[in-house]
Amino acid sequence: MELHQLFKIQDILENKIKNYVDIDENALGKENTFHLRFLAFQVKLGEIANLTKCYKYSNGNKEIPKDKLIFRYIDGMKFLLSIGNTHNFNIIDDSALILMMEELHPITLFSFIYDDIAALRHAIQIGNYVDALSIYIRLFSRYISLGKAFGLTFEEVYNHYISNYSS
Repeated sequence: MELHQLFKIQDILENKIKNYVDIDENALGKENTFHLRFLAFQVKLGEIANLTKCYKYSNGNKEIPKDKLIFRYIDGMKFLLSIGNTHNFNIIDDSALILMMEELHPITLFSFIYDDIAALRHAIQIGNYVDALSIYIRLFSRYISLGKAFGLTFEEVYNHYISNYSS
């Protein structure tokens, strides 16, 4: 499994979309374009929480259709990859992620991921690339841990992403 392939595929997908719908990112304004990817990732993360209902006492153990879960999960990953491409964090590889993997409860992971998104956005805004890269690696690792907590292996997600989006 090669993480750089996911970054490349995401970049190609975004360029195809931009060309197809003739999007001028500059029309949104540089500040709005910056925040757009972070907000989109937060929304997709919320969709996973809503699908799994892990935040509800009564529905915490409900069986989730794997196809729906992997679709939502990869939707979020697209924005995580997009942030990586946009800010030159696409230099990381899966060995960096594996070193930071955490086995935590999904509720804790959701909270930490939201915190990491805010910290990453801040580090980028103040121009601290070294901290931003470190936060990005931790964020990506936690996102993979979140998938794992819901029964998705990174290999399974990787293979699904490659087979559905690389054409």
